[in-house]
Amino acid sequence: MIGVILAWLLLRSAAGEGGTGAALDGIASRTTGADPMLLAWAFALFVLSQVLRALRWMLLGFRRNYRFGLSMAVTSIHVGLGHLLPFRLADLAFVGLFRHYGEVPVGHGTASVVLAKLLDLMAMGVVIGSAVAAGVGEMVLAAAVLVVTGLTGMVFLSPVLRFMAKPARWTLSRFLPGGRTHWYDDLIEASSVRGRKGRLAAAFAVSILVWAAKLYMFSVLLESLGVTGIPQWKIFLASGITNMIMAIPVHGLLSIGTTEAGWTAAFAMVGVEGSMISSFDVVEAGFSVHILWLLMALVLMIMALPLLAIDRRRNT
Repeated sequence: MIGVILAWLLLRSAAGEGGTGAALDGIASRTTGADPMLLAWAFALFVLSQVLRALRWMLLGFRRNYRFGLSMAVTSIHVGLGHLLPFRLADLAFVGLFRHYGEVPVGHGTASVVLAKLLDLMAMGVVIGSAVAAGVGEMVLAAAVLVVTGLTGMVFLSPVLRFMAKPARWTLSRFLPGGRTHWYDDLIEASSVRGRKGRLAAAFAVSILVWAAKLYMFSVLLESLGVTGIPQWKIFLASGITNMIMAIPVHGLLSIGTTEAGWTAAFAMVGVEGSMISSFDVVEAGFSVHILWLLMALVLMIMALPLLAIDRRRNT
């Protein structure tokens, strides 16, 4: 409900004399009139980012060799559910799918998700910082902060979990069926970076490629809508901020409203407000990009369902 209210307020602020109906018509017109060749290129970049995420998940596997077909299918379903489900429930579904189809212990799956999030923080900092450096000649402080945060989180995740072990086990034993807390031990074990530095370094390199592909995808989507002339570094920075907001568990169904609010705020931070091009407001661009992004995620999720079934049939 909050997302719907936010969406209405944003559309009303961007509508001008025509009202929200005119803004919706403009969004529909821009979205349906997007350049098909550029849309295909954006979708190819989106698929590439998911292929790289699947490879990263294989690298983060704890004493397990995950199959590429399974990793690709589950990561694609995860990104689709991430757009559909509220409050980051897609992360729980992600761990559950690997538990069901790959027999990955819940603790190991949870630890891999946490490590992946920390790698995303670091990689986003590197990619955005490099883009800003190329655009304005200096590295932004935010990039260094994200890298340090990610590194610190990876190094100290296991010690922090060990420190919290007793109260965590005591609490979980009173809420979980049968008092089973062994998954927390799996989480501690799988979160350790000892003996895994090479694989984590490779996963970090892959994460950089993931974010380079994904942030460039947003640039191509804007171009497909007819928006040109905005410096690449501004698009990278604003899109990165939008993705960070997307990672916060505050969204409703389809992430409507909150994503557009993040997009508008992020572009305002880099000095892009009002009309991007003639009669096309930054808010309307945010809705249009979100719709195209959502559709790509849903298409890839649907394409992944047969892949998941084939992988299971081959390994049963």
